[in-house]
Amino acid sequence: MTRRGRAGGVGLGLALLFAAGLPARAAEVTLESSRFELPGMFEGWTRREAGDGLVFERLFEPTTPRGRKGAALLMVAKPKPASGRFDETFSAFVRSLKQIPPGEKPLTAKAGETLDGHRIRVEQRCCRTTDGLRMAAWHIRIATKSSEHFLMLLTLQLEREQQNPIRKGFEALVGSYRPAKDDRGLVLAPARGDGGLDGLYTRTKTQLRPNAFGGMDFTADQDTLLFDKGGLYTTELPRDSDMAALCRAEPATCGTYALKGGWFSANRIERVEVEDGFGRVTRSGDAFSRTKEGLTIGGDTYVAVPPFADGYRFDGTWSHTFGSSGAMGSVGGTHSLALTPDGRFTREGGVGFSSTGGSMDGGTVVAGHSRRPVRSGRHTVSGYRLTLADEAGGTEALSLFAPDRGSDKLLVIGGANYLRQGR
Repeated sequence: MTRRGRAGGVGLGLALLFAAGLPARAAEVTLESSRFELPGMFEGWTRREAGDGLVFERLFEPTTPRGRKGAALLMVAKPKPASGRFDETFSAFVRSLKQIPPGEKPLTAKAGETLDGHRIRVEQRCCRTTDGLRMAAWHIRIATKSSEHFLMLLTLQLEREQQNPIRKGFEALVGSYRPAKDDRGLVLAPARGDGGLDGLYTRTKTQLRPNAFGGMDFTADQDTLLFDKGGLYTTELPRDSDMAALCRAEPATCGTYALKGGWFSANRIERVEVEDGFGRVTRSGDAFSRTKEGLTIGGDTYVAVPPFADGYRFDGTWSHTFGSSGAMGSVGGTHSLALTPDGRFTREGGVGFSSTGGSMDGGTVVAGHSRRPVRSGRHTVSGYRLTLADEAGGTEALSLFAPDRGSDKLLVIGGANYLRQGR
């Protein structure tokens, strides 16, 4: 892998990408004035010191008989003095990698700031190198008032099941990156005096969404906000009721909040929301009001949803039906869950699909149907959590709430809407 620029930089011949080396096992890595956490998945990768920083690389064997060897390269550059030209220096960094075709436009390009208040830019590219190899690349630039920082991940010929965990590991590394001594990285820490709300609030959000078949789907989703009194909130319900643990593991689902205008007379809410695992955040301030039944943030009204008591028992069958269709085909299915007062459950469902087009008359050319195995066993309810323990010894924890106060006609289970059947 060669890079444009002076010799002795992070330049590598392609053959070096497949070289053996000693595994890097440090939990925290220091690179001049910067620090970052090296996720466990990068243990065992070759680590080398280049003129411009650190390089980690690994060779991957093919996953199929006809597959090809793949490789991945992770680079963390040494900090550079601030140039005052944020976009220009970032573009030069991207162009320095010869394997990325000149003028290649990013699939995604996002900019913002980190929790520590530094500017950050994230770009993703694919799909072929100048050598014709299948590639994916992520470039990161973080700028403080006094320094600039560059990170890069390049994967070659990797299958999706290999590439996805590497991408997640790279996100975690970037999220932990601390350019300055007093930075904390992607660690949500409410300030003293933040917080003041407690519990789950929800609203129904409807929209039309394009689908893969060339049609439009109407969706009705439950938009949720779960607050704790200390100043954290999340848009996802934690399966084990531990919001702090959820926000450490999945920070992109979380944020911090502060009420302004007095403890009981707050009229404004300020929030810091994590946008992605790389550590981009948005800061917002909205009008705020609350009643016994719910609260209003900006122009959106949320209804308070009480948790279920420990050991709560249901009696009935709830079904989740989904479908998507268009000129090119359709897919649809139903999942059902039966719950009984003696603590039993039965879960089943199926999916059908068809593909149209590709023939002169536009008739159906491919169709199929599959059913999920019937599962049964014991269920328990605690707060916003439903736990299913099947007879085969498996256990599954799902988020659970009823958005309509005093009614179980609609249950939101694992993020999906389940309607009660019959009465």
